[in-house]
Parts: sequence; structure tokens; C-alpha cells
Amino acid sequence: MKAIVFHGINDLRYEPDWSEPRPLKPGEARIASAWCGICGTDIEDLRQGAIIPIGKPHPESGRMAPMVIGHEYSGVVIEVSPDVTNVKPGDRVAMECIRHCGRCIWCKRGEYASCLNQVSIGQHDDGGMAEYLNIPAYDCIKLPDSLPLDIACMAEPLAVMVRAVRKGRVAPGEIVTVVGAGAIGLFGVAMAKVAGASTIISITHGGQRAEVAKLMGATHVLNSKVEGWREEFLDITEGLGSEVVLDCGGNIPAIRLAVELASRRGRTVITTVIDEDVPLNALDIMYNEKEIIGTVAHQQDREIKWAVQYLSDGRINPEPMITSRVYIEDAVANGFKKAINDRNQIKILVTPDKKYLKP
Repeated sequence: MKAIVFHGINDLRYEPDWSEPRPLKPGEARIASAWCGICGTDIEDLRQGAIIPIGKPHPESGRMAPMVIGHEYSGVVIEVSPDVTNVKPGDRVAMECIRHCGRCIWCKRGEYASCLNQVSIGQHDDGGMAEYLNIPAYDCIKLPDSLPLDIACMAEPLAVMVRAVRKGRVAPGEIVTVVGAGAIGLFGVAMAKVAGASTIISITHGGQRAEVAKLMGATHVLNSKVEGWREEFLDITEGLGSEVVLDCGGNIPAIRLAVELASRRGRTVITTVIDEDVPLNALDIMYNEKEIIGTVAHQQDREIKWAVQYLSDGRINPEPMITSRVYIEDAVANGFKKAINDRNQIKILVTPDKKYLKP
């Protein structure tokens, strides 16, 4: 089958004859992939090896590179194990990417996003940037006929911010600031609006992403490269700072800025995937009683399901974020390399089936 395969750092290849998925296990479904988004963590894996195991198998999946990449996907069910009852061949689905173990204390509590042995399908096992993938049937969310498959594959990144906003306890009337305007940050803006924030401040570096931030619901867009932006931020927040700050900047300075911009007793939610120490002002956190909240992933019976609902009913329209749609054969040059080199690219979608490409 056609696939995009991660072989190692700076080694991503289009493979026209990659092996098809293994036979289904109990509880699994086989999906004909329709669309798969390129995520920022995919780029970090390519640049420096962030999540995909290299040289040492993942303890739960037993897999390591080379591996089919991609964890933001949608498609059509083509086969199910005999014990599967929630989906059937022909169903159009969006998918949760987490396979939980079912054994640990968090799984027993139903908190699958916190599974101690979770496997991310597309990072710890073969993912969706291929013609076919196997996935637990419980991860499949059936789509209404009105929701296009390209929009549906955005449910996974949206779900990241559904969880972040929920964990940040965003309440109607609050001021929410989002640091960073990539796909995750823009979905943070959209979710803050859904949650009822009265003022939504997007901190960007200008350009196309700043314009899209307005379309996603930002009431104010500040360019952190322009002198005077901090004074403007303080004017907007009446000198108090932001009650909730969503870190979506993807780097250490952005995390530090997110904590700094929080008001007294404010809440900063960290979404950045980075394996480094971050120096923070402990006195600021202590004296101002600030909260720092981590968030990771999502789960099939909560955030992914809600994300599909928001996309279906029109509360969130991600179309302005989709900057390119490419055929799988061109995904390395016109997808990944473009995402790295062109800051105006926000979300690039890849399909292994030309029938999904618009004329």
C-alpha cells in the first residue's frame, strides 16, 4: 500500500509498496484512510525525534521506526472483527488515536487519556498516513452525512483544545489569552469562544495566522514582535492579566510568557510537547497564586466525541485553517517540507485516494 513512513530523524519517505496492516485482532476495525493531517509533533519527530521510538521498541506496542506516521485521521470502515458491534463496513468515521491498556488504575477509572501504557496510533504504532490502518473499534466515532471527511480529520487536534479548555475551567465572561497561532492555538481560540470567554486575545507573530485567528474568534490579535504589544495587552485586561492562558507556542519562551501573562489567581494550561526544563519565576507563581495545569491527549468518549459534534453543528469551522490538501505521493515535498519552510501554512491534509482531492 501507499504510505508515508518515518525511518528516523530527517528521514521521511513515501513508500509506494509498504506492507498492508496485519490481520485484525479482536475489537479492531480496518479503515480505508481518507485524510490525515500533518501535526506539529510529526514535524518535531522529523527534526529531532520527539515521540516515535527510534532504536528501542515502545514498551506497550513493541514498535519503533520505521513506522507509518500520522495520528489525525478520518476514513471509511472496510472490515471489523467478529466481536465489533459499534461500527460496520461502510461507516464514515473520525478516530481517537489513543489505544489504552485497560489494565492500569486510570483505565479502570475510565480516565483513558491518562492511561499509563497508552499507545498513540501514528506515533507508537502504524498510523493513518497510508491507504489502510487498524484501530480499536472503540476509537471510531461515526460521522453524520453532512460532515466532510477532510473536516472530520481535524477532530483530533480540536479535541486537544477541548480538553485544554475544560481543564483550564474557562467560564463565561472570562478573559482567555492564547499564546501561539498554529493549528492548536487557533483551535484554542475557537474553543475559548465556545466556552463563553468574553475577551479572547491571540498572541502571534503576525502574518496569515493572525488573520485566521480573527476568523476563529479572537477579539484581539497582538503581534509579540511589535513594540508596545505588552502595554496593549495590559490595556485590554485593565492591568490585571488574563484569567486563563493557553500555551500553544511550542517552545520555552512561549511557556514562560504564558505563565507571565496570567492574572493573579490565573490559570495557565500547558499544551507544548517539549522534553526540556523551563525556568519560571517561582515568586510570581507563589505570590500571585497562579495555577499551572498540564494537559495531554483526549479520549474517545469525551473530547473526540465532542469535537466531532462541534465540527458537525457548525460551532467550529476549521476551513480557514486548512492551507493545503495534497496527494500522498507528494506529501514529503509538498506537505512536510512546506510545513517546515512556509510559516503561512497552518494545517496540511494528506490523502491516499485521489477521489478526495477537489478539482
